Amino acid sequence: MKIRPWKRLDDPNATSPSRILELWEVTLQHGESTPLFEHAAQEEMVISLEGHGLVQLREQRVDLLPGNAVMVPAGTPHSILNRSGLPLRGLTVAIHRPGLAANAAAEKVTAGDLEQLIECIPDQIDRPTSLQFIIQLFDTAGQLSEQIDDAIGLDTETGLRTLESIEEQVMDAILRIAHAYGGGSNLFPRRF
Repeated sequence: MKIRPWKRLDDPNATSPSRILELWEVTLQHGESTPLFEHAAQEEMVISLEGHGLVQLREQRVDLLPGNAVMVPAGTPHSILNRSGLPLRGLTVAIHRPGLAANAAAEKVTAGDLEQLIECIPDQIDRPTSLQFIIQLFDTAGQLSEQIDDAIGLDTETGLRTLESIEEQVMDAILRIAHAYGGGSNLFPRRF
């Protein structure tokens, strides 16, 4: 599996009611799939460039053929799967739309969501996927932390113990990712 960002040549900070936030190229070999993921405040479009795949949207599977696109609504768990016997190459486009952030506030993350994300970590993993998992872990833990603070406060003993448990799960998962990457020796290579 390869997941790499595409560079944007326009001004990503330009103000517009709707705009593309991120572009990612995804290459999956036969039998590979992306981790199950959802975006709380943005839609995503999955576009097939080469090969045949499936987009898993909750319990529904949608065929992905060259030239086809699948819209993934905000807050929808989704994954891209390749069961075709040939490589699949496509793009994912994260799209911001006004008003989705307000709806996202109602969406709650659970400890089960964090556990499910951790269970999805494969035994072998490449650098882009490793980084994507780490970002998802921190995002999910951050949302849980905010929910704990809102519900019982982080200044209470129960709130602090709950937060410490989440932090421990995230750190253990990062160590698991580093091991799956090959001991973690090159997960964060030196730049200079």
